[in-house]
Amino acid sequence: MVPMIDSPTFKDSIRMGIVAGQIAGWSIFGLILAIDANLLTPTMTQPGTFYKMIGMAFGQGPATDAYVGFLLHMITATVIGIVYLLISNSVKKLYITSVFKGLATGTITGVAIWAILFLPLHFGVMQPMLENIVATSDPSSSVYQLASTLVQLSGTIVTGALAMHIVFGGVLGFSGRLATSSGELVERAAE
Repeated sequence: MVPMIDSPTFKDSIRMGIVAGQIAGWSIFGLILAIDANLLTPTMTQPGTFYKMIGMAFGQGPATDAYVGFLLHMITATVIGIVYLLISNSVKKLYITSVFKGLATGTITGVAIWAILFLPLHFGVMQPMLENIVATSDPSSSVYQLASTLVQLSGTIVTGALAMHIVFGGVLGFSGRLATSSGELVERAAE
């Protein structure tokens, strides 16, 4: 076990958190697109359905929905990374001293984010929005078909999201360990 030499500064923790959050966010980007492609029939989907739904929830137009959703997802990943590294670098018991500890604390963080952030957004915002689209749209429209399919796949989406958050958390914790170990190496070299 590597002893904690000096706690990283607040500024260092923010930098590490930005990097770890971005790495974790980008790591699941391809998985999200792959799931989009396999979850729906080819005639009903286009790359970025997940991101499009996020953008729709914020009232964006069809041309920008996916971009707004992607941007909000990456901002959220970055904020999660910052909070994760601030806490792990400030609380001695949570300081990431090994890859295993990084993977464990990161995975726990991913599951907590799924429970605290994803589930309320899914059931409190996304599902009601999709159900409203189904209730008010023309059944022959592509928006209706997409919303109807997503409502039917709600259970699959919730389960898949848990898996995605576990992957996100694992990558976040691993990246956090790389960031803290590089700081420890710099400090040792300076001695």
